[in-house]
Amino acid sequence: MLEDSRIKIYEYLEGLVKGKVSDNVYWMNEPQELTESDVQDGFIVIRVGDLIDESEFASNTYNHARCYMEVYIPPKSRGRIDKTKYTQYETAMNAVINEAIAADYGDYSVQEDSVISVDAFETNNQNNTFFTFVKSFIVII
Repeated sequence: MLEDSRIKIYEYLEGLVKGKVSDNVYWMNEPQELTESDVQDGFIVIRVGDLIDESEFASNTYNHARCYMEVYIPPKSRGRIDKTKYTQYETAMNAVINEAIAADYGDYSVQEDSVISVDAFETNNQNNTFFTFVKSFIVII
């Protein structure tokens, strides 16, 4: 029977991006207090949606969850996007997701046809402004 621990899923997802896309990776929520590195270099927030159980037999667990990776990119100046940093983050994130799709090992896999993306503009409670984009995909357990 496969492990259906949410913590293990967060660890898997963090392992995909930490050191490859960013060293500043948080689980579940944007941190209330940002480090200097978060503000200058940006950060990633990982969220895991509901675990959906699609088991057909009692001894064979098959789950999936929609997962979200929110990338927070600091602006070049107030209201001006840092296109270079944005492109670096997006390219690295796409490479990591494509690598996870191609990998055919372990207890987790990423479903290729489920990757979606959106972007936005956010100001946090410390009045720091970030351009964000969210990559969302299905992780099969």
